[in-house]
Amino acid sequence: MLWLNVAPGELDATGEALSQHPEVRFVAATTGRANLVVAVAATDLAALYEFLTGGGMDRSVGIEVTPILTTMKRTGLVRAGV
Repeated sequence: MLWLNVAPGELDATGEALSQHPEVRFVAATTGRANLVVAVAATDLAALYEFLTGGGMDRSVGIEVTPILTTMKRTGLVRAGV
């Protein structure tokens, strides 16, 4: 997970640009210390580093990277009858 601080006037453009990368699974504007949250699926640390250094983060003024080590439950739609 990436938590980005982006200038308010750059929020839409940054979110749209990041959403075009195949590694990006989810992008949302949010509130708090960061105003953009991005879920990135990287194959390894080298791929994450490459994404961070060449992934279009130029508009961000701050970034926090939170690796997800394991997943206990994923979000999704509730399907009737399943």
